[in-house]
Amino acid sequence: MFCFSILRVHATGLACILSIMLAFQTAAANQSPSSERLMMLIQAQQEQLDALKAELKNATEAAAAKTKEDASSTAKMRRFLDSIKIGGVIEVEATNTETYAGADSSDITLAKVELILDTQPHALLATHMQLLYEDDGNENITLDEAFATLGSTDKFPLYVQAGKWVIPFGGFETAMNTDPLTKNLGETKEAAILAGFAKGGFSISGYAYNGDTQKSGEGDNIDQFGVSMEYGGEFGGTSVSFGGGYIGNIADSDGLSDALGSNTTALANYVGGWELHGSVGVGPVTVYGGYMSAADSFKSDEVAFNGQGAQPTAWNAEAAYSTEVMGKEVIIAVTVQGTEEALAVSLPEMRFAGALTFQAMEHTAVIVEYIHDEDYDTGDGGTGNNGHTVTLKLAVDF
Repeated sequence: MFCFSILRVHATGLACILSIMLAFQTAAANQSPSSERLMMLIQAQQEQLDALKAELKNATEAAAAKTKEDASSTAKMRRFLDSIKIGGVIEVEATNTETYAGADSSDITLAKVELILDTQPHALLATHMQLLYEDDGNENITLDEAFATLGSTDKFPLYVQAGKWVIPFGGFETAMNTDPLTKNLGETKEAAILAGFAKGGFSISGYAYNGDTQKSGEGDNIDQFGVSMEYGGEFGGTSVSFGGGYIGNIADSDGLSDALGSNTTALANYVGGWELHGSVGVGPVTVYGGYMSAADSFKSDEVAFNGQGAQPTAWNAEAAYSTEVMGKEVIIAVTVQGTEEALAVSLPEMRFAGALTFQAMEHTAVIVEYIHDEDYDTGDGGTGNNGHTVTLKLAVDF
């Protein structure tokens, strides 16, 4: 549009010049006009030319401003698109399982589909969203996590995070395919507000939330809290990471909430929980460990073990070795894990497992895992039997 305006201004100016020339030719063909008449004609045409010059200038400036505006909008859109990161994973599993009762079964499942969207709309603001599908029988896609983080620890050590995610109670890092028993016991996913400090490999955070559980007769309030500390660093080629945390009510964990059943909103008291975790890496070998426990016993009619109130505990120890075979990364991992008084959470008393992960190609891994579980003794309310699970997984991340 602006180009057409400029062309129109040029055409109008040309017409004015031609009209002046025509006026002089007409005057020459007839009688010569007086000097006053010529000055009036020249002055009138000069005013028209000045007006056309002003219009041309305005049109040129408007076109330049429009071009600058378009360039700015394009740059903003490019920065926005650059701030978005999309990723996820697709996992397909073939399993063979033998239960404690001796029942044997096998299946092929689309075990997990995960879609992650991270954005950085501002240097001091980041967002995270995670959609999840798991083969749990309901065929639903859920909003698994969504939160915003205000602050940049690269510039300033303090930050605030708000939304729904797995709150920092427990460290569940593993080279196995299956999560450690500590995660089955204590993973807690809640909508929460967290304030943290992170600097030089050290971090500490505190959070508050309204859990799924309540004391009997009390209202539904923001009355749960927790704290977490972590440190990670490298010393002479050895990587070290360790941390711990405390939560005001371990009953809010996903595993224990299910075990409570109808007692979820009728607890006699909140039972706290504490945990320690860490890892050490030396060359191709990494060792992981974790311990988690309720700080006190539940009432026997809430979470029971052997006729009494349970104080559930879980631990894990793992070693992983990374190498290359035919130019492809291979990770071999073995683990031993155990629990105490966790029968109500459907956890084994002991677990021995091994896994091999083969990085077949970029973003694609094939995992083979064997798990041997030992149930609690019959005197504790278990079966005293053993079970196993063999898994072959294809995992593709993007």
